[in-house]
Amino acid sequence: GGQFVFMQPPAGQAIFSASTKTSRTFDLQDGERLEFHVDLVAGGDKDSFAILAFIPTSSSVSSLGGYGLAKSTTDILITKGIGKYFYNENPTPPIKNSNVTLVLSMEGRGTNVIIIGKVLDKDNGDAVLFEQRFVDTPAAEVLSDGTDSPPAPYFGSGNFVLYLYQDYDSAAPENPYQVIYDNAQVSAPPLAGNTPPLISDVLPDAYANFLPATTQISFKITDEKPIADSKILVTLNGVQFTSTNGLTITGSGNTKNATLGSLAANVSYAAVIQVTDSDNTEVSSPLYFDTFSTNNLVLEVEDYNFSSGQFLDNPVPVSEGSGAANSYSQQAGVQGVDFDDTRATPRPQDTLYRPSDVVRMQHSLDKTRQKYIDAGGSAANVYDYDVGDIATGEFLNYTRTFTAGTYEVYLRESLVNMARAEAALEKVVTDRTQPNQSTKPLGSFIGALTGYQYRNFPLTDGFGQSKVVVRLSGMETLRLHQVTAEASDGGIFQNYLIFVPVPNPGVLPAIVLSVSPGPGATLETVAPVVSVNIQNRDTTVRTNSIVLSVNGTAVANSIAADTNGATIAYPMSPLPPSGATNTARVVFTDSGGVTQTNDWSFVVTYKSLDPANRQAGAGANPGFKVRVVQALSGSNLDNSLQRAEDQLAPNSTIPKYYETNIVDLVINYSQNGPGSADGYFPEDALIAGLDVSANGSDDIAMEILSYLDLPAGVLRFGVRSDDGYKIVAGNSFTDSSTPALAFHNGGPADETFDFVVPQAGLYPFRMVWYERGGAAFVEWFSVDPNTGTRTLINDAGTPASIKAYASVAPAIALESAPNLTPGAFSPETSAVVDAGTKTITLLQSGSQRFYRLRASTALTIDSIQINGGNIVLKYR
Repeated sequence: GGQFVFMQPPAGQAIFSASTKTSRTFDLQDGERLEFHVDLVAGGDKDSFAILAFIPTSSSVSSLGGYGLAKSTTDILITKGIGKYFYNENPTPPIKNSNVTLVLSMEGRGTNVIIIGKVLDKDNGDAVLFEQRFVDTPAAEVLSDGTDSPPAPYFGSGNFVLYLYQDYDSAAPENPYQVIYDNAQVSAPPLAGNTPPLISDVLPDAYANFLPATTQISFKITDEKPIADSKILVTLNGVQFTSTNGLTITGSGNTKNATLGSLAANVSYAAVIQVTDSDNTEVSSPLYFDTFSTNNLVLEVEDYNFSSGQFLDNPVPVSEGSGAANSYSQQAGVQGVDFDDTRATPRPQDTLYRPSDVVRMQHSLDKTRQKYIDAGGSAANVYDYDVGDIATGEFLNYTRTFTAGTYEVYLRESLVNMARAEAALEKVVTDRTQPNQSTKPLGSFIGALTGYQYRNFPLTDGFGQSKVVVRLSGMETLRLHQVTAEASDGGIFQNYLIFVPVPNPGVLPAIVLSVSPGPGATLETVAPVVSVNIQNRDTTVRTNSIVLSVNGTAVANSIAADTNGATIAYPMSPLPPSGATNTARVVFTDSGGVTQTNDWSFVVTYKSLDPANRQAGAGANPGFKVRVVQALSGSNLDNSLQRAEDQLAPNSTIPKYYETNIVDLVINYSQNGPGSADGYFPEDALIAGLDVSANGSDDIAMEILSYLDLPAGVLRFGVRSDDGYKIVAGNSFTDSSTPALAFHNGGPADETFDFVVPQAGLYPFRMVWYERGGAAFVEWFSVDPNTGTRTLINDAGTPASIKAYASVAPAIALESAPNLTPGAFSPETSAVVDAGTKTITLLQSGSQRFYRLRASTALTIDSIQINGGNIVLKYR
């Protein structure tokens, strides 16, 4: 009966808190409809977001992966996860943010989910203030922001979740950030005859770190029917515990409590709690934590070397903005020596700890460790930091003095909107104070999706299965080498490396240190290469023993060997089917005579045209059909593709200043034409119909239709535009079911995309371009993958350009017969059809011949002439 109040102090960065209804889950399935309601009594200002969400039980609440309706005083969003938005706009005027009802409905229809978000005005009889509808299909959707990956709809069981999301703005912090909820309701199908058991009150906290070995795992199970003790189990680091071997179960009937102790010190634990009810319905809950000792050596990822190889063995936390002789705060590293980063200049809001360096950091959202509490914590402006905004190839060097021994190594990190990310640990084997250092690979950290939670990922072989131990002694320089780049709508947040002493295992054999594509990975590329790195250790690889097989066949590959081991590479040929699972195996023998066999699988995806979409006939009328619509000056329309489609739709409700249709040879337009050079290509044409002096140059939408004559193989197209665009190659210009080859929502774009043409032919393409305000231009071109040369589609000055046609002449077949006897007509295979001049030419044959045309449309032979031994027919 009470209200639910979220309040947060300013956190200095984006952060959220959540509350999950755990007493019941709700099923989203075909033919069923879920509707969540909650009253938004009051909210904070523009950066306090109320979020009503359906979060699948298979997702962590911290991932925000699910369907949601989010609202602040200025913004409203319909979401599929953090950074993945069906709708993200700032309505004018803003929609009220107090005494309203948020409504999120979801309906399963076949393989699709229909999502509707509403805001109702409680002060005006629940009048609809906002309503938007979206369809989530198994294919990747065109989102307002982010990429729809993975694209599958969220079917299955999920939870009712409420959030407060603090979108911190240092220029206008709120204190506090807050949301007040009331009257939460769910409309859902009646419960089935059996509901799954509920696992609750789980301890220790998920992802807890540095726990004592005396910690116990404990949890509570409730169900509508009695639960058998034998159906409750915990799998801990691969070992199963039941009531017969260490799992203590108390309680009776429908409620049971379970505990498991006897943990070991200095272990990273992965547990799975599993319960099966009397109707054989099973539920499980993962749990990650560690019992690491605080005496283990910890390398804070932000504490990399400075001043060309200088380091501190025992740095201490200090107040942000201050420097100390025994702290890395304010220390400056040297690019190419202490670190390597793709950015050229620091961004102040991301470099508060080491402001001279370009390495981007944030205040960590991980659990606060004791050393930061002892130093005064956030009250004293003392923070833990994560390194993020990571690009492939970047590195950070760490020099420390190690106690001689053998160690397991763990990377503590958070992965948001990323199923997998890899980083490598290497040893620097040349002078750490100089550039161009040589390194020896030691192993890989293969991270998995955690959401905004932090988890330990061990140093392993390339398959992520076998932990790799390293021998360290005295002063050593290690390198954290970034392999996987941060996703455009995701995040990698690296907190610390921890070195855990373990017994010496004896001889360390050569191992597969890394493979690409990785095990279970899905890689989007039109040029997949299978590569394997085998690392020498106490034994070395015999390079003549290496056999790489792909999809069951041993393949010819290149092998590059050095003192560290060997690297094997195989460009896959032919290109495997998109979306199919590929298997790989590498077999080798080391100098100790031990043979290793390693198997893994991966998926390669790419965009491909459907050959069934090819158009019969020949291209006619070179160029593009171009339709332009401009709204009235001052309309201030949404900056989105959905708005552009709405503006272009028949009988659009958006008032227009003008609409025009033309045929043009190339797509190279600008509001500054003719003769301007916005983008890559000169000689821009003025956007068709645009009169800047009369109606300005804002709120434009353009539809471009053409049949492109494409060769078989891999093509690369590009678009440079201000603002966004979408390109679809379906079965017709009106095909709305085929996913876009490429799109860009929001501001300016400068992008290329690769796709496969299985069979040469004429394919229908539809492009949408739009502009909200400011600059306005668009270019559509092809790119030579080998040289990088850009060529406008249908550039008449470049013979090799991709040809475009505004229409297709029907396919015509000429048949002839010596007489009109039924069945006498046969094809004239040598006839040459010229669709442009509408003539057909063939050699004269005999003194009498009857001719007829076959085509998909009605044609008439206008004349037949004999010209120098050839017969020339003209048709219409």
